[in-house]
Amino acid sequence: GLYPEGVAWDPTRKAFLVGSSAQGTISVVRADGSVTPLVAPFAQVSVLGITVDAPRRRVLAAYTDYFFRMMGIIDPSLPPVSGVGVFDLATGAVRHLVDVSDGQALPRANDLTVDRNGTIHVTDTGIDTVTTVSRDGEVLNVLRDDRFATADTGPNGIVHHPAGFLLMGKYEGGRLFRIDRPCSARPKVSEVRLDGAPASLDGIALRPDGTLVAVSNDLSLSGGRQSPDEVLVLRSTDGWRTARTVQRRTWPHEDPTTVAVTPYGDYVVSGGLREILTGVPSTTPGTFHLRRR
Repeated sequence: GLYPEGVAWDPTRKAFLVGSSAQGTISVVRADGSVTPLVAPFAQVSVLGITVDAPRRRVLAAYTDYFFRMMGIIDPSLPPVSGVGVFDLATGAVRHLVDVSDGQALPRANDLTVDRNGTIHVTDTGIDTVTTVSRDGEVLNVLRDDRFATADTGPNGIVHHPAGFLLMGKYEGGRLFRIDRPCSARPKVSEVRLDGAPASLDGIALRPDGTLVAVSNDLSLSGGRQSPDEVLVLRSTDGWRTARTVQRRTWPHEDPTTVAVTPYGDYVVSGGLREILTGVPSTTPGTFHLRRR
């Protein structure tokens, strides 16, 4: 019953963490498949992208009440809730809840990454932004770019590259962007030229060998099912100005959303999110899969 959209590897536990789009929690998933709570519900929200900031003993999460609002569970007259949650990695206690709704009507904080200084960068698929949040929970910058804009689903998966830039996938159209100087007043955005863009780009993860694992689905594409569920591996030899696809695999579990890189392989989560989005139960309602690529 968790319906996780996001997954992260926790090196301190040697276990996975998964968010819950249905319950607004974060749970620990161990190698035997056992699931135990870590972060208790802190609002009526979906917890989507998550990441572990092990040096600062934090788990970070993007959360939004968008799904509850669309289902009519939340009073539409109330202001939307969309933000970054910062939690203690050991106990799950709340450290900060940072509002990144930017005064918009239907924000959807979706995924996030953290740089070497502890600065957080979070995407919003509803208002087409990338917001930068300080270690102390202060919004530093909101990045907009005409290329991010869409009537469908916008900025999605995001990672911090060791060279100091961000890589961000736009869901609709499967476009990948490099963002330089993300903490400055004038970040530089350039599109990465791909040899064959997928129909969508959902979650992405950077591997130790420098390749990028990317997940594609049709959960949020207008018109329903129209493309295969895929997991791709992209490689760049020019600093992510261009990239080529070195592996492309149709995924056996429907509706994969993102991937966690671990010392034991890359694990893709399929959380049954279509049930949340459409209300139509799957053949195995309430279950989720973590499968090694």
